[in-house]
Amino acid sequence: MNKSIAVLLLSILLCISPLSKSEELRLGSPYFPPYVYFDIDGELTGLWMTQLAPALEEAGITYNAIHIPIRRFYVSAATGKIDLFAMPRGRAGMENVLFSEKPFSHFDLRAFWLDDANAISSLSELAGRKVALIKGYSYGGKLEAEISAEQRSQFVVANDQKIALKMLVDKEVDFVLGYWAIMAFLQKNSPDLQINNIKIAELPIYLAMHENAENAEQLMQKFNDAVR
Repeated sequence: MNKSIAVLLLSILLCISPLSKSEELRLGSPYFPPYVYFDIDGELTGLWMTQLAPALEEAGITYNAIHIPIRRFYVSAATGKIDLFAMPRGRAGMENVLFSEKPFSHFDLRAFWLDDANAISSLSELAGRKVALIKGYSYGGKLEAEISAEQRSQFVVANDQKIALKMLVDKEVDFVLGYWAIMAFLQKNSPDLQINNIKIAELPIYLAMHENAENAEQLMQKFNDAVR
């Protein structure tokens, strides 16, 4: 009798072990405060994690958080070097990625400028203007959807936000297009510099999982059920 019970318990453990193992996913994240970043103790935190963590816990999805520099983030996501990540939909090259049915959060796309005469209120008003984009940033397909390639002919890509802001101050461009991280950078490095900014779009953020992650479809369904 005891031997039969032992065999039964072993069979149960063998059945559930693969699922437990599959849920130990590699959650990759760049440094993108205040939305997501690693704190002084090495824990992944930020506005997105405050919203995402409870849903992951309810879905029974466990993970190991690892830092991925923004310049490698999208390649790592597309190729499966990371299993789990957060991003807007619409970026090319993500054919092997599963997205949650609903966004779990969002972030604001903001335009920054110096001269009040340049004030805008919508993304489409950037058409034909000199605009600095920031390398590695995803604009969620908003630019392509609202501004034609011809109207973006004067858009340039800066290697980082520091260079983009210098271009703005030097009047090489009229606007910088980015996120709240630019405000944090200004407050820390140039607190006396007066720059106007406005929210011109809201980009929904989805949980994404590479399809090669073990039990990817089942785990994503669990997450979808958790956020309904």
